[in-house]
Amino acid sequence: MKHIYCIFISLCTTLFIWSCKDSEEIAPASLTINKNELSFTGYKSTLAVKVDATRRWSAVASEYWITISPDNYPGVNESFIANVAVTVSDNATGQPREGHVTFFLQDEEVITLTVKQSIQDEGERPDEEFPITWANLQWCASSVINEGDDFEAGSCVYADGITNSVDSETGEEITCDIGYSFTDTDPSGEDWIWTSCPFWGDWGNNFYYQVRIQNLTAGTYFYTFRFRNGSGPYKYAGTGGLWDGEVNVNGKFEVKEKEEEQKEYASIEDYSQLSISWAILGDWTAKNPIQQGEQFETGAQVFIEGLTDLGTGTANKHVTCEIGYSTTNSDPSGTDWTWQSCYWNGQWGNNHYYQGKTPKISTAGTYYYTFRFRIDERTYAYAGTDGLWNGTSSTYKTFQVTM
Repeated sequence: MKHIYCIFISLCTTLFIWSCKDSEEIAPASLTINKNELSFTGYKSTLAVKVDATRRWSAVASEYWITISPDNYPGVNESFIANVAVTVSDNATGQPREGHVTFFLQDEEVITLTVKQSIQDEGERPDEEFPITWANLQWCASSVINEGDDFEAGSCVYADGITNSVDSETGEEITCDIGYSFTDTDPSGEDWIWTSCPFWGDWGNNFYYQVRIQNLTAGTYFYTFRFRNGSGPYKYAGTGGLWDGEVNVNGKFEVKEKEEEQKEYASIEDYSQLSISWAILGDWTAKNPIQQGEQFETGAQVFIEGLTDLGTGTANKHVTCEIGYSTTNSDPSGTDWTWQSCYWNGQWGNNHYYQGKTPKISTAGTYYYTFRFRIDERTYAYAGTDGLWNGTSSTYKTFQVTM
């Protein structure tokens, strides 16, 4: 009996230790919000509240004029913060009104958020439903390019209730343009040239837009992006937020004349002594799969000792690059491949990075692709998945074209 009792005590102790271990690994159930009350004007508008929860939660509005997005989250047994957009409709009652949003943690009521809305006041009527409150110059491929090259850049924008609440494929009603000028002036002025900029995708709580400017002559340029929501006013991006001309200013880039472009490579005396020893297909693609009638876009890196490792940050006219694709899994030096010129996109460590697009493809199916590089008119070197293409351990990649 004593022996059995000892075994029983040992099992209980072990179960207790396991129980403690499990409880330490899983965060305790909790839900908090960063605000207890939201106050709105009398017009339709949106404000955000942060919900920090460790379990499944849901939210319910007490009034028809209050909507919530998202109104639930499945939970992951650890702290997860969600931005919840609370929207009220226009208050046409002529009286202030009040409602509540109740948050439930695993079906148990835990917190109530008070929502107050005043009467309509013409002085508070918004210019736009979801105002753009932030935009910045997020990225550019290179601040120094040569004549004939494209200048490529991107920008992020934030509009509470849209960019932080919608997983968008279109940018919704937020449109974007990129603008440039020879003078560092207020971008709302008349000496700026603007061109449409396409939506690229979600970037956290922001929308991201990216575009290229072509056919630029030599000189120094200033650039920025402008955004508008529907027919609302334009808002201009600066280097760290909305343009203000002091802290958040215009971006700047330089286009060099063709005869100046190779000064950075003056140390190279004989290009016939250089060789392409490494090239690799990049992980990034603009979209895969694509649809019929669209172009497939991706990039690749190349290393040429004594050239790309000089770190000049500029293209070299002796090096050319093309993207190729085929419907057959064959040697890319064969005749059943289609090739298209690529453009130099930037310095990547000791390598040069090129980016290219196929022509528009009208037939659905699986396509094989790679890049090829050469110096002057010499033999092409083909990029693979793990260095130069060899057909076995370093091959091409594929993309899909759907109906």
